[in-house]
Amino acid sequence: MKKKKKHSLLIQTYQKKSPNTEKEHLSESPVKKKFRCKLCGKEFGRHTHLVHHERIHTGDEPFICSLCGRGFRCADWLKMHSNVHTGEKRKNLKNYVCNECGKTFPGSTSLQSHLYKHRGERPFACTHCDKKFFSQTNLNRHHKDSHSGKRFCCSVCGSGFSRLTTLQKHMRIHTGERPFSCPECAKTFPYEYTLKMHLKLHAAKK
Repeated sequence: MKKKKKHSLLIQTYQKKSPNTEKEHLSESPVKKKFRCKLCGKEFGRHTHLVHHERIHTGDEPFICSLCGRGFRCADWLKMHSNVHTGEKRKNLKNYVCNECGKTFPGSTSLQSHLYKHRGERPFACTHCDKKFFSQTNLNRHHKDSHSGKRFCCSVCGSGFSRLTTLQKHMRIHTGERPFSCPECAKTFPYEYTLKMHLKLHAAKK
């Protein structure tokens, strides 16, 4: 009989403590921080993702490929790009894992396009209209379906354009030409619209 009383007392003690313990546990749950872009209002769960996103507006590409001179907004993308030169992506199939959701991809290019979707970025802009895309493949498909009469062809990559001025702008990707400079900090940009987005950052700081 004594053992039964002791057992029931333990149950009552647990029942009394459990609601408080639950409340304490809920109050200690971490609140996910949101980092907001001052220019477009887009929010991110990590500060590093916000920094990478802001480079869309500023045009900054601090990580440069030593083999072809192409610039990237973050170090991880430069590492993935280097596989294009080394051919590593063909050796390590399904070795590219998304840090956000754990999904695997057969190559660095497909992973990079997937990461753009997580961050809400569409860095591949059509030079004929205002549409933007997650990947170069989607952009190329759009060009083929929507813009015909390509009389001007790029001698480097074969891309076709309906206007000479559009081809000239495109060539800056290959030549690295950055004719637009910021009067505030002397940074240079390949396109006028990237300079305008960069100037908004200066205006936001004032």
